[in-house]
Amino acid sequence: MASLSRAARAASSRLNTHRVCTGLLSRSRAFHATANTNRSFLSSLLQTAKSNNPITSQWYGQPTHETHPELVGPTEATHGIAKSEYEARRQKLVKDLPLGSTLLLFSASMHFVSPHVFHSFRQDSDFYYLTGWNEPNSVVAIEKSATASRGYVMTMFVNPKDPKKEMWEGPRNGIEAAVALFGADEARPIAEFRKYTNKLTNRLQDRKSRDDACIFADLDAEHGLLRSRECNAFKDQLRRENMGSHVHRLSPLVQKLRLIKSSAEIQLMREAGRISAHGFGQLMQRCRPGLSESTLQTVFEQATKMALVSQGEDGSVTDRSALSRPAYVPVFASGEHALCMHYVQNSSPVKSGDLILVDAGAEYAAYASDITRTFPVNGRFSQPQRDLYSALLSVHEQMIKLCHVGSGYSLNEIHRRSTKVLATELKQIGLDVSDSDIDEQLFPHHIGHYLGMDVHDTFDINRSQQLKRNMVVTIEPGVYVPYDSKFPRAFHGIGIRIEDDIVVGQTEADIENLTARAPRSVDEIEACVGSASWEFQA
Repeated sequence: MASLSRAARAASSRLNTHRVCTGLLSRSRAFHATANTNRSFLSSLLQTAKSNNPITSQWYGQPTHETHPELVGPTEATHGIAKSEYEARRQKLVKDLPLGSTLLLFSASMHFVSPHVFHSFRQDSDFYYLTGWNEPNSVVAIEKSATASRGYVMTMFVNPKDPKKEMWEGPRNGIEAAVALFGADEARPIAEFRKYTNKLTNRLQDRKSRDDACIFADLDAEHGLLRSRECNAFKDQLRRENMGSHVHRLSPLVQKLRLIKSSAEIQLMREAGRISAHGFGQLMQRCRPGLSESTLQTVFEQATKMALVSQGEDGSVTDRSALSRPAYVPVFASGEHALCMHYVQNSSPVKSGDLILVDAGAEYAAYASDITRTFPVNGRFSQPQRDLYSALLSVHEQMIKLCHVGSGYSLNEIHRRSTKVLATELKQIGLDVSDSDIDEQLFPHHIGHYLGMDVHDTFDINRSQQLKRNMVVTIEPGVYVPYDSKFPRAFHGIGIRIEDDIVVGQTEADIENLTARAPRSVDEIEACVGSASWEFQA
């Protein structure tokens, strides 16, 4: 199949056809002039597997306004994000790049647990940020052009509709939707991507274009992320043709855009924070000695889903839970398990007298939350637990107040400040500690990180950058007292972390804590833990 163009989409809508064709359609005036006189011919031409097949004819591979009007608005490409916002992101990205530049974005791949058994798919964040497209085996090419009306031409290479495969694997968006719904100028089957890269490398080899034509793409596996088959094939092609010097990393440019959140993004993160805070409330209410850490994890995850289900006065149910899933593998670390920063086995029973440290969050419409609370399994802090918790809570609250532009702080500077404040707070409860004790044992991790589509968002952006309005960051001081004789025995084996998601304000008054509803003070926690009843099976 050849490409599908925006002009063809316009023509097909005037013909009142249900879908546009996957053949290469002309943008010329002649096509538009003769369109109405060739209705019957074009009507048959514009039929595709999508519009003819009764099983997949009205399905897409993800929620759209046509199929899920309760989730996606008429002007939105994805829930909460307008098509115009995706367009603005792409225009900002190409604005300062040289003419002739080509940007290649590769989707994430499916990953398998075992043969024929796959993990739930999650799209590459940069890819999703610029397109909203949520399918694997896809590539986006954005070419900066002085003659294009938008300043660039966007071509998407995707899986076409295939009823036989969709019967087994579920529906696909198809080539048509790439143009009609997701902003592409042209769309082609993914099998044609190799033809495109051949033309691209030929163009780069032209001496006249070597100085200004370059490719921006992320070809190397970094931070544990595996690259797609198409990405690896293109990388091999560049190596064979000795063209690697023309390729520059794309992700740092995209991350600069992702670092500052739009009002729409903050609203989605506000909802992610709300449902996660609800999950913590339900978790605390149902915590009982003897339950497994795994059971408590299930309570949390179910509660975040149910927070998106509501019933109207007329009895009708609204359910947005399809937009949510865990943002990361959670930590449910009871007792001394909390001394491990990322304990995720979550397999032990929780015991009366112990604390449990829970680091968990839901993702909502592709945006993450990240909360940590530490609370007593039996609902009451012991005196050493209370003292240590109160000391850390003071650090937490003081650091949140620094999350505004007027403070002049970066995350690194807030971290340095937090270690000094923690040392002071600990001294007041009988832990006289050195700087090395803080950095190497008691508080070995950073005070926070950027948050957004990824839990550890925009990983190429240094935390020494001064905070700017509408960044979203976590503030998460911790204290972990090992079994070491230089620390008072009463605190041995206690691990505590408190974490909230903060929208950076212009002033202190503008700071917003997205996760403040999760119980946090000693009184709130003790009032909440164990307050709900269980119905156990006999």
